[in-house]
Amino acid sequence: MKKNYILLLSPSWKVKKGDIMEEGVWKRDETPYHIFQCSKCGQYQYVKSTQRIKKCLRCGRQHQVVQIKKESEIVNGITNAVDIVKQRQNELAVKELGYHPEFRAFGDFNIGQKPKKKIEKKDLPSIEADYTNLFQYVLKKLSEFYSFFPLYILEMFAENYGIPSAELKLLITNFRNQGLLIKLKDSTYKISL
Repeated sequence: MKKNYILLLSPSWKVKKGDIMEEGVWKRDETPYHIFQCSKCGQYQYVKSTQRIKKCLRCGRQHQVVQIKKESEIVNGITNAVDIVKQRQNELAVKELGYHPEFRAFGDFNIGQKPKKKIEKKDLPSIEADYTNLFQYVLKKLSEFYSFFPLYILEMFAENYGIPSAELKLLITNFRNQGLLIKLKDSTYKISL
């Protein structure tokens, strides 16, 4: 179990050459937190024992801490509370989705290694009239970066490799029908090559 420490600042101030510095003492965090599940949306969260009301960050429902205390788990320290909430949310996601989700915001999806030079034809597989081999090559490259990704990432990769958007829609449909490209519940895609 992780040890939780908080920095307690003393009221005395040290002044040295115009800078204000604070003296601090590290003490173990033993604050009790209650872990509970929102009765409206099911989101797991924590609340300090001394609070009176906890507002759900997901749906906005207000919970009375007195009622929460009856059916909640108590842990000591904020670090333990956060870890247990993450664990419970992950268990809930696995139960609901059937797999471990990637907890990334859509803003996290970016192309870190864009081609620095224009892509040469010799670097690409032989291009047939229907772009199938090139699209499969793009999917292999994309799978090196992400296991799940939104549609716009696929569109950006395809654009970088010169696949027209009209052709891309057909290729996505064909690859989904073949089971090589899987659309997930949250409108992201997964490659199964």
